[in-house]
Amino acid sequence: MKILQSPAKVNIGLWIESKRDDGYHNIFSFFHTIDLYDRITINPSPTLRVRCSVLDEDLQEEKNIVYKAVVMFEDATGIEQNWDIFIEKNIPVGGGLGGGSSNAATVLKFLNDYYNNPLSEEELFNIAVRLGADVPFFLKGGFALAEGIGEKLTFFTETLSEDIFIVYPNVKSETGKVYSKVSQDVLTKKEDLNIILNLISEYGVKKLFEIAENKLGEVAKSLYPAIDEVYEFLKYLGYKPFITGSGSSVYCLGNPSQEVEIACKLRNWKLIKTKFK
Repeated sequence: MKILQSPAKVNIGLWIESKRDDGYHNIFSFFHTIDLYDRITINPSPTLRVRCSVLDEDLQEEKNIVYKAVVMFEDATGIEQNWDIFIEKNIPVGGGLGGGSSNAATVLKFLNDYYNNPLSEEELFNIAVRLGADVPFFLKGGFALAEGIGEKLTFFTETLSEDIFIVYPNVKSETGKVYSKVSQDVLTKKEDLNIILNLISEYGVKKLFEIAENKLGEVAKSLYPAIDEVYEFLKYLGYKPFITGSGSSVYCLGNPSQEVEIACKLRNWKLIKTKFK
């Protein structure tokens, strides 16, 4: 039996540059892994089986992105894959924290290591891109600028270590639904994105927290009032809230006050204390 740790990530800002001909959007965002993990147990088995602790039909068996990842690995290598995989979810589902993408990347890396690297880094990356926009990032993790649909990655040697806390309003945000509502006025010009890069180059990566905004998160707030409620509540308390991905999670630097802790209990919001890692 092998136990794998599958990390979450947050977006520090997310800007949308353009809509592509394939229906996807070109983004500009900074990804950073955090100290929050799903726990994946993997055992040899007579057949391939993928189960999940969350009773969501999209996370069970063939519908789970991990199942798809294993099948794609088998197709690419010709090595028959029979495993019993159980995913213990600690990363909120539909929270913009990349849990599913991380699960897929973590299992892909494990399989490639287990069979003494039959796939090159490039081949593994190509499978990851086909699985989902965030999956390639999780093959390495850390801190990176993501462009394209999220597959064009520039990794930073410096990583962050600040404490953060996440408020998940127990609402599953559907990424496709949020992107479908992106209009022309949400897009950011390339020259404005270059200004962001210049500011970071001049003042360091922590300048990001002063200038970060999530254009996709603004769309998510209009679709899911609970996200807006969390965001405005944290802002009212004096925090600077950041929406991660397409929502629904909202995070802040530092530690939660007693008011935040009480509000989360009263409103059935999930509070997660963690840090960049």
